Amino acid sequence: MAGAARDGSLLMDDESALPPIEDWWPALTIGARHTILEDLHAPLDDRVREEIERITGTAVPAGAALSHHEVGFVETQQQPVD
Repeated sequence: MAGAARDGSLLMDDESALPPIEDWWPALTIGARHTILEDLHAPLDDRVREEIERITGTAVPAGAALSHHEVGFVETQQQPVD
């Protein structure tokens, strides 16, 4: 069942409302990665959500944000994106 985090983002029982990050992070554009990296805890903007939807074929609800697990994944994937 979905719940709201303190910042208003959507989380699913301490998990993200997003498809598995391993499926979409590698395919994100550099611009989308930069947007996420600006604030790893902010709800994803429309452009980023649309990219994830295009990559995965799964709807991403407004207000979706990275879960604790996904933030950790992104932090381990840090490499130059430019």
